[in-house]
Amino acid sequence: MSAQILDALSRLAAQRFGSFADAATSVLDLLDDASPQGSLVLGQIDWETSECRVIESRGDGVPRGSVIPLARGVPATGSAAGELLDADALAVLCPASWVAAPLDAADGRVVGLLLATGAGGQAPPREVAQLLLVGARLLTYEWESISSRAELRRLAEAARDRASTDPVTGLPNRETLLAAVDREWQLSKRGTVESYLVVCHVRDREAIIGRHGEAMANLLLKDVAEVLGGAIRRTDYLGRTSPEGLGAVLVGCKGPEGALAFLGRVERALARVTDGRPAGLQLSYGIQPLADAESAHQALELAEISARSAPARRNGTPLGTSPSRGMS
Repeated sequence: MSAQILDALSRLAAQRFGSFADAATSVLDLLDDASPQGSLVLGQIDWETSECRVIESRGDGVPRGSVIPLARGVPATGSAAGELLDADALAVLCPASWVAAPLDAADGRVVGLLLATGAGGQAPPREVAQLLLVGARLLTYEWESISSRAELRRLAEAARDRASTDPVTGLPNRETLLAAVDREWQLSKRGTVESYLVVCHVRDREAIIGRHGEAMANLLLKDVAEVLGGAIRRTDYLGRTSPEGLGAVLVGCKGPEGALAFLGRVERALARVTDGRPAGLQLSYGIQPLADAESAHQALELAEISARSAPARRNGTPLGTSPSRGMS
């Protein structure tokens, strides 16, 4: 192997790539320099469609974007690179003498292929075939590195979601809702917008669990969450505040009458949604103007105290029209 190729190979191995595309370009450039009259193809294997899609190429071989069928019945693991592609389909695209190297993932599954010819469609020189194996290994490493980073990001996002989401209702949890309450409380204190915090308290959750089981209690809580989600506007916020409570920040709500109108819509919808459930709901509500609280925490606490102390209401009975501030 020439000193020039060895030098290029050492520089290639020392690089850190920002993407798989960067790595593919560098590998193909090296192979192209080693065999300038030949053809090169980098293909991605799709086992679901049994195809190899050409994602990069050099020379007069198979053009980029071409799709080559895989050989019939070839397994995803344990196959030699030369056995993977349908020979007749490849011969139609480029009737040449190819050598190939697989991109083998850690689980043994082939995720891609590097193919090369020499000058005039002949088999490439031995040193190019050797470089092909090195290039395939480097690209496999880059592919797995990028896949691992993507998986880590996905897991981190899922962990963040779990940390901020109530697992029963799928709504933001108390801490996440409180952050939204704090933002709107600051705006309310400045007089920018008038907003109200409404808490819906399920008064008989423990009794429902005792009579019908926790699954039924959770189902009814999901019913309430679904109805609240359908009743709020896109500018409002909704979350679970406690095992028995759900809270909604009504942004730009026009006084307690607006909050009561919102709860009226909720109760009418709940009556329809829960009709036929073996367990009925007894709810109580707390309404708290954000501007009247000393902090977001206090606003939520006052709304919760109000909801717990308000009379229990069987779902579907009419709401009053003039509650005292902070009470339903």
